Amino acid sequence: MTRGRKPVAAIAEAKKFAERMGYRWQENTHPDLAYDLFIFKPQMACIVRVRQTRYQIDPDAIYENLIPEDLSDVRALPFPKVIPREIWLRTQHERTWRRLRIHELSVGELEWWGPDDYTNPYSR
Repeated sequence: MTRGRKPVAAIAEAKKFAERMGYRWQENTHPDLAYDLFIFKPQMACIVRVRQTRYQIDPDAIYENLIPEDLSDVRALPFPKVIPREIWLRTQHERTWRRLRIHELSVGELEWWGPDDYTNPYSR
């Protein structure tokens, strides 16, 4: 598990972010499972872990080096592999979320996701 307390304020904002994209959410009530929200709508469902970092994120950052514990925790969740897993990441001073789709061997940053009306302002 990662160090520190859960980012309670960031999780509350992530719930609003999910609602703006049309999702309903259910908060994790099992502290031993490394996720914060289960978001769903008729076309999609996803497990989400919310993370906030103090420092600016380098545009060329390799997420495997930036948040290795979070990635391994999310990959190890006891859910079927067909359920997508994401980490929603941001810094303390930015209001924009970076949606990271977690795969078994890689991490993809969502740049645009039409069904959710999501556009990542950090994508190049």
